[in-house]
Amino acid sequence: MHAIRRIGTYSLLSFARPALVAGLALAPLFFAGDAGAVGTRTFVLDSLEKMSGGDLKGVSVSSDGTVRAGFTLGGAPIPDATTVFAATPLADGSTLIGTSPSGKVYKATGDAIALFADTGALAVTSIVQAKNGTIYAATIPDGKVFKLSQGKADVFATLPDASHVWALVLDKNGTGLFAATGPEGKVFRIEPNGSSSVYFRSTETHLVSLALAENGDLYAGSSGKGQLYKITGPGRATVLGDMPGEEVKAIAVGKGNVVWVISNEYGEPPEPPKRSAAAGRVPAGPSAAPKGKPGKGQLHRFDAQGRMERMMKHDDTHYLSLALDEKGTPYVGTGAGGRVYTVDDAHAVSIAADTDERQVGALHVSGGKGFVATSDPPMLRRILGRGGADAVWTSKVLDATLRARFGTLSWRATGAVELSFRTGGTGVPDATWTGWSNPLTSAGPVNATARYVQVRARFSRDPNATLSEVTIPFVTDNVRPVVTEVSASTKAGPTKEPVKEVPASGGEPPKRDSVVKVTWKVDNPDADPLRYRVAFKREGQTQWRDAIKADEVHTKAELDWETSALPEGKYRVRVEASDEPANPPDQVLTHALESDTVVVDNTPPRIDALTLAGRRLRARVVDGTSPIARVEIAIDGKPEWRPLAPADGVFDTTDESVDSDVSAVVPPGSHIVVVRAFDAAGNAVSRDIEAR
Repeated sequence: MHAIRRIGTYSLLSFARPALVAGLALAPLFFAGDAGAVGTRTFVLDSLEKMSGGDLKGVSVSSDGTVRAGFTLGGAPIPDATTVFAATPLADGSTLIGTSPSGKVYKATGDAIALFADTGALAVTSIVQAKNGTIYAATIPDGKVFKLSQGKADVFATLPDASHVWALVLDKNGTGLFAATGPEGKVFRIEPNGSSSVYFRSTETHLVSLALAENGDLYAGSSGKGQLYKITGPGRATVLGDMPGEEVKAIAVGKGNVVWVISNEYGEPPEPPKRSAAAGRVPAGPSAAPKGKPGKGQLHRFDAQGRMERMMKHDDTHYLSLALDEKGTPYVGTGAGGRVYTVDDAHAVSIAADTDERQVGALHVSGGKGFVATSDPPMLRRILGRGGADAVWTSKVLDATLRARFGTLSWRATGAVELSFRTGGTGVPDATWTGWSNPLTSAGPVNATARYVQVRARFSRDPNATLSEVTIPFVTDNVRPVVTEVSASTKAGPTKEPVKEVPASGGEPPKRDSVVKVTWKVDNPDADPLRYRVAFKREGQTQWRDAIKADEVHTKAELDWETSALPEGKYRVRVEASDEPANPPDQVLTHALESDTVVVDNTPPRIDALTLAGRRLRARVVDGTSPIARVEIAIDGKPEWRPLAPADGVFDTTDESVDSDVSAVVPPGSHIVVVRAFDAAGNAVSRDIEAR
């Protein structure tokens, strides 16, 4: 969250973080300064979330908000593909990339990418290279494993009753294969000659991930219930972990049989891809996350004793890929935002890389090199190293919400870091913005007037430098608060809700209250704290009188106005809004607005001249302030009220008469007839008369 901190009488506000898209304006993060800087606020960027909202080119951001030089990434587009499902480094230093929707495998040598083999399948989901150099590729949805060579893709094994081969892993000897499949949730063992047998059968429909430990134990993850299986021999398995969510997307085993697992929660198991006549995209499934709402990803670690510990969690993105470097450090690629995260033993999470694409389908990290393979659009981004001229951190666009005058840009850093800034009047930087300022090596003035500001930092001079807590003070233009609406209504009943209208015929009369509820709305663009003054005057008079004590500082946009000591009649209420709590006296701005007419009427009407001749009822009802709204009768104490019509046809004055034949309501014989009358303010009066 981006907090807005203010000092003294200023309030604490919070703004939700929008999507992590570089260049989008975010709600401001600022706090007001002391009394010597009235109205001064300051953007403060000092956490992982706040420092990672912009563009992270060649830099990483740790969980405490510290920015440092990170992976420097290359960029090579992958042709004729929409999604990268798999990628693996080869012994010669090149990389093979498995794609969809046409099941092609590309080979990347440096940034040069060329077609290596075409399987003709829907997607290539996994690629491995045996110790003897043979390359195998798993495909969907035809249940085939291919043997690949330059320009050729030969079917090596067709697995019975398996339409989806999700993952391959070499056996302990590095010559045979294990394959995780669906829709019957089996692990097959594939011999070097291509023959296959069922090694393990689960109760799940799809097994989608595999990893082999140094001791030969095989780990498999499912899509459905999110089970992590430990398989110690043919048909011998235990559930090592019942993971959160529906999918165990990837598994990696480090030294000492430490097992790392990424799992995802979507709300329901993703459907496997199927062949479609529609060109272009692969349907979502266990190996291709949905294009819609992201899932929730978690990274867990199992130690050598099998004890599970959650190391990282994201509720705004699912995880697609997992890799361990030579030290056993985990790296996780996301399915939304195209980022690579890492975490240490103390659970300190860092962003290791931030790509321009949406998904990280595969990654490899070793010795500070490797690759990040992405989708949407498909790219292979080689890890070229750390730092260098391209290591640039760019903040999110900071929005002061109004035109502002910016002060001194300052920051905390270790080593040599150069900061620049630019300002503009649009939420997305364009040609109307200023250019980037000359680099600053120490705090310096911005001295610009604009609504938006953005900061960037370069780490080219010192790859070991760090940056934290960037601050920019600013003062916005003072804008007048405008009262846009004032309403006032009487209150009644135990809930003290405003009276909307006279209750329906037969309803219980409200218990009257002399308090009038006054509420108002204010347009306050600069979010200054406001003080309100409320006054009233009676119609026909010119003098406004205070509704609250003159020395009372009223800050709520409502008031309970007590009217019991006022003469009945029609009144108006005026509300004035002032921004004096936030501004010096010569800069205070005010605005006032009057309400519509408010009737103060706390006295019920009276019923005069009530007679009942036979079954002819006559009465006169008079009120001193409000029009008569209704007259009704009930007999013998029964709560069955029946309305009576006014003699002139319309209840519209303070003096009304009724003259009605009530024989249809009052049967022959002796009865007690109760007449009840309401005025328009909801006051009620009752009188009774005997019918003979």
